[in-house]
Amino acid sequence: MATPHRTAEPGGTPVPPQDGTPSIPRQRRAHGGSGKSRGNRRKPKTGLKRYLKPIAIGAGVCVVLTTASGWLYYQHLNSNIKTSKKNLSDQQGKRTAPNAFGQVPLNILLLGSDSRATERARELGGGKNLKNNPPLADVQMLLHVSADRTNASLISIPRDTMVDIPDCKGEDGKNYPDMPYTRINASLANGGPGCTVGTWTRITNLNIDHFMMIEFGGVVDMAQAVGGVHVCVDMNLYDRKTKLGGTGLKLPKGDNVLDAQQSLLWLRTRDAWGSDLNRTRAQHMYLSSMVRSLKAKGTLTNPGKLMNLAEAATKAIKPDDDLNTVKKLYDLGTELRKVPTKRITTLTIPVLPDPRNPKATVVINKPAADRIWQMLLDDVPLDKNGGKAKPKPTASATRSTPATPPVDKSTVVMTVQNGTAVQHWASTVTTALNGMGFAQAKVGTPGNAAAPQSVTTLTFSAAHKAEAQAVATALKLPASALRESASAGAPALVLGDDWTTGTTFPVKAKPKAGDLPAGVETKNSADTTDCMHVVSQGGIYTY
Repeated sequence: MATPHRTAEPGGTPVPPQDGTPSIPRQRRAHGGSGKSRGNRRKPKTGLKRYLKPIAIGAGVCVVLTTASGWLYYQHLNSNIKTSKKNLSDQQGKRTAPNAFGQVPLNILLLGSDSRATERARELGGGKNLKNNPPLADVQMLLHVSADRTNASLISIPRDTMVDIPDCKGEDGKNYPDMPYTRINASLANGGPGCTVGTWTRITNLNIDHFMMIEFGGVVDMAQAVGGVHVCVDMNLYDRKTKLGGTGLKLPKGDNVLDAQQSLLWLRTRDAWGSDLNRTRAQHMYLSSMVRSLKAKGTLTNPGKLMNLAEAATKAIKPDDDLNTVKKLYDLGTELRKVPTKRITTLTIPVLPDPRNPKATVVINKPAADRIWQMLLDDVPLDKNGGKAKPKPTASATRSTPATPPVDKSTVVMTVQNGTAVQHWASTVTTALNGMGFAQAKVGTPGNAAAPQSVTTLTFSAAHKAEAQAVATALKLPASALRESASAGAPALVLGDDWTTGTTFPVKAKPKAGDLPAGVETKNSADTTDCMHVVSQGGIYTY
């Protein structure tokens, strides 16, 4: 008699038959005892488990879509940015040496253009017959941000200042010749913003790191994005439109919140303030107020407002080609946000009546202006609060640098040439070098340089760098005098007009913080609001 197959162990677990016949799972009765077969179904999921999978899938899809949309929006903002080459001239300014922590200051040129090239610009700025006129830069300000980011200065040059505009190769590829004795606002028409940078470089002798240009429509859009800008006037203002000018701006006495259209009119108003110099003060007031609006209204921390500002800013501002992405603009903005608003100094460069046309134009007061430019080059604060904050060292600055091996002065072969009008000056300095231990220093052949030289230079190749540094240390030469060149050989010193007396390079004492020329008016904080004075002139500009 055959042994029956065992189909399951107690508890219902199937076991394989011993003679190889396929096993048959035991049928389970449904609840209620109907005996109807339900087949091999899994136990249904209960509670949260039944929702976890679709939730996970949905979350993953959301992450992917959000990331993709964020990336697309970032690319959209990048496409809004239109740039231009930073410096289209041959002018080269001086760079401030890094401080002890490896930090360097920033010089940013801010430009306001009156271009009527677009229909919107003509609607906002008027002048329908100016469609084909080259744009003028009626607003020009240099923003200097200190190396340690503890202070900043905003310096204007009035648009009617007569300057020498250097030759330039414009954005359109044309060569624009130099323009002596020309209003500074015409520099923009002489090749574009990169040519205006060349003009400022010639005037200041400073290296300009970046520029940002904005037109009529951009001013309106930015004002709207920040929700209006607060300003103050000391009496009722009505800058009536006449044949001679006037913007039509009308404001009551006291505090006002400028809407988009009024913001443009405020920046363009001149006669109601009494002069072009006072207009620059009104422009400084506007920018300071915009900074306060950004912080007070939470624009920089509100995602919705920030997106509106990003959209407006990337369309409104035309920067140089080193700021061609949102990230680069954001990184620059991060640096600027480090400066406390109470340490922002605004001023207009000192000017004098133009001897050729004293009623219409001005010229830069060069001695006073040069002192201010030197303070910027030395990174000395223009306010009197300098030296209180200590910069934090950067990671690169904390690394130890290998010691320079000592140089045997007696073995240094070098030449000295005279690039000044002082007689036998090369011989005098060579004798001083011999007395310092540089026994092989000699006057070059010929003794005079091929051309007069305004600054002293020490040229050398990489192989002679240590020797050149030893010479520079002995003569107290500034770092800007050292010129490494692959075509050079042993150190070659050419004496310039900046060194005509003494046996070592004359070291000028740095000006103290806030030590500005007499008569220079400043506003030393962007935290406070002043009222612009309205020049009534018999009620012409009031109501």
